[in-house]
Amino acid sequence: MVDAATIFSSLGTIFSVFLSFSPTVPFIQVFQRKEKIEILPEGMLFCQLLNRLLWGSVWVLTKRLIPLINAGTGILITSTFLVLYFFLYFNRIYLKALIGFFALLSFELLIFLGAISYGNVDVVTLLAMIFNVAMYIAPGQKIIRVIKEKNYKLIPIRSTIVSICCSGSWLLYGIVINLMGQIVPNALGLFFSIANTLAWIYFYINRRDLKDKEEETFAVVHNNSSNKLYNYKENF
Repeated sequence: MVDAATIFSSLGTIFSVFLSFSPTVPFIQVFQRKEKIEILPEGMLFCQLLNRLLWGSVWVLTKRLIPLINAGTGILITSTFLVLYFFLYFNRIYLKALIGFFALLSFELLIFLGAISYGNVDVVTLLAMIFNVAMYIAPGQKIIRVIKEKNYKLIPIRSTIVSICCSGSWLLYGIVINLMGQIVPNALGLFFSIANTLAWIYFYINRRDLKDKEEETFAVVHNNSSNKLYNYKENF
């Protein structure tokens, strides 16, 4: 019979994969020019990459193949999203995106090889747990702008919801095996993920204010343009 620890660790692994793919829809929207680049969760992707690199180093040092494959898959997916982000950030200029890719690749190798050469599993694990928490906090990186602009779109809700499932699964796994190294970071991750979700819900409910603001801005711009055209015709 499958025990609870196996169930929760399996769920945590599955949700980790979903978390890796969660930025897919926002990227598609930006590529299709339906949304602006500001909705992309670049902070979460960066923390996610560091988290996977450090955990990958831990699995290399402890010689655990299956978790290493899982971490390696996450590194590949997250790196791909970051390369796409560079491409969009540099206005779809291939050369600049290529430079960004090689800079990212160099950074990855530096972190990965540096952690392995350091060789202290406890220290590398601690760093991995720190970025584990940062990964869950990151979707709310633009929370000040969200509050100021009342723009719920700046919070990546898909990633945030998956983060709740992911951190919740690993938290339950930590409770079952009584491991504080799993309980503390994932409890914090669950807290921040729920906080980000509540912020999204609040500003989504009040999104009419944002719509009214956008319509007001459009009206002002339209009126200014009309007045300029009228004055231009009057002069001639």
